[in-house]
Amino acid sequence: MKAYRIVNYVILALLLYVLIFPYVSNILTKISPTLTQCYHKANTGELCPFCGLTRDMNCVLTGNEETDRINTNFQIFIAMYAIEWFIRILIIILSRKFTGRTIPILDMAFHLILFITLINTLRPN
Repeated sequence: MKAYRIVNYVILALLLYVLIFPYVSNILTKISPTLTQCYHKANTGELCPFCGLTRDMNCVLTGNEETDRINTNFQIFIAMYAIEWFIRILIIILSRKFTGRTIPILDMAFHLILFITLINTLRPN
């Protein structure tokens, strides 16, 4: 269970990185412009489901609502992001109180449902 708790802390760190990345991306772009470019868009010419999320997140974090959203699915990603924060913290709290495989199984089941919901939401009609 200790290893599972460490995995949860790593995931929380990655979630925090998502909040910090819009600020860091400006510095990274100055160092190397290709470092923050979308690999999928650069190679296929098509937008991927994540294209524009960094700019959109930066607009939200800085309060700059004047610009149009690049990614039409931004609200969905923000909702999933907020749900992930809530669930991850809840799982860390529960994993301190309960032992065994129940919490990891519930975690996997919840994330499977979340993933299926996300895929069905992003699927073109």
